[in-house]
Amino acid sequence: MKRRNKWIAALCSAAMIASMATCVSAEEAVEEGTVAEAEAETAEAETAEEAPAAEPERAAQVIVAEEKVEDTNGEPGIRKVYTVNHIYGDGQKVSNVIVEYNTAIDAESLALDTFEVKDRTITAVHTNSECEVTEENAEGNYVVLDLEIQSPILDDKYATDGRIQGMTVIDSATVIQHQDVATVDGAVIAGSEEEHSTSGGDGGIMGNDAVITPDMSKFDDNHYYNDPDSHTVLHYNFYKPEGYAESGEKYPLVLFIPDASAVGDSWEYILQQGNGGTVWTSEEWQAENPCFVVTMIYADKYINDYWEYYEDYMFGTMNLIRDLEEKYPVDASRVYTTGQSMGCMASMVMMEKDPDLFAAAYIMAGQWDPEQVKDIKDQNLLLLVSEDDPACARLDKNVAKWEEEGGIVARATFEGIADPEEKAAVIDEALSSDANICYLKIATGTGSMDLDGNALKGSHRMTWRLGYDLPGVKEWLFSQTK
Repeated sequence: MKRRNKWIAALCSAAMIASMATCVSAEEAVEEGTVAEAEAETAEAETAEEAPAAEPERAAQVIVAEEKVEDTNGEPGIRKVYTVNHIYGDGQKVSNVIVEYNTAIDAESLALDTFEVKDRTITAVHTNSECEVTEENAEGNYVVLDLEIQSPILDDKYATDGRIQGMTVIDSATVIQHQDVATVDGAVIAGSEEEHSTSGGDGGIMGNDAVITPDMSKFDDNHYYNDPDSHTVLHYNFYKPEGYAESGEKYPLVLFIPDASAVGDSWEYILQQGNGGTVWTSEEWQAENPCFVVTMIYADKYINDYWEYYEDYMFGTMNLIRDLEEKYPVDASRVYTTGQSMGCMASMVMMEKDPDLFAAAYIMAGQWDPEQVKDIKDQNLLLLVSEDDPACARLDKNVAKWEEEGGIVARATFEGIADPEEKAAVIDEALSSDANICYLKIATGTGSMDLDGNALKGSHRMTWRLGYDLPGVKEWLFSQTK
């Protein structure tokens, strides 16, 4: 008989009614908001036992048990499905599905067609002893399915890899074990057409442990800064490099400001909609370039194409950076700003307002009134825009004005769909020059592609889908100092 692990919730309450206090506790099996059947072998024996009365003044307590998982009455079978969600230039995607069994699985019995993940393509299958992604088989109860991740600049109409749909972030999956699977003990788990989906969790304060987000979990979320000048409260996420408190060293700081599509109060979406904030916290980058990272969460679109902005947000952000420099071991000579569209415009204005705040900027797909920001001509700027983006013509005017005022500009135009080596050859020529302003463009008609890799027109958003993965750009930024 199929058994289920149950959540056990105990509710202790106290009440004073007509000078009487009564407290009754019972063990309940709960599933999806309803009372489930008790186990058959103990159903007749179960009784409610009277509990001692609680003290009248004691507050009621709710004890939340661990999340339920499906059991199989001792027979081998799937217990739970997890998703691992990584963040790419085009946003968060399910990169792996992990299937948990209640017994160790024989890796030799697995093949690509053993499983199906609905609407996705499986590229590799491994076993593991932990609920973690692995590239090698390790004896254990977990089967790790690697999923195909398509290029961020694939045109959306061809994408089948679970990328963000508007504001909807995909973080769940449905898996089917079509073929038989053997356990290390020699038992066989028969294939079937039964679907097993990622648990939705209970929506409570403990979250959903079936959805694993290693890129996002590195950040301390929901920080708030009360600007003493404007009394505006700013919302942000904060990443701290490992071991910073004990190292005795100072570290660079990266400020990321997103485009207007991320405006709102979600600390998650700012990290999920692209990799402008998370790319700096990867293990590879932090191993060579440990740094602090701040990702801003603005409740309003505070800057627009008419050269208008909210001063409390603008100056509050600048004060936040100064505050972090005082509270943490930040190298004030290596503070960088980066962002797209709205983030590009905001960065230009902040650099104009305080020329000593940032060592350099990597900004894309934005522009500002050339006269208002002409004085940042001597600062270190790395600019990126797609020639298919209307912002290109306006950014051209900014660059022309800086050059007119004495700024030194290096230009490079490359195909967005080109191989990394081809891009690197073109981009490196500009980045290795003596120019303090490097102006990169994605050539018209090459900013996206179809399934066969044929070039298609680019767009505003396509710029930052590939921007943070371009060869050499992050290294250039971190090489700049004040």
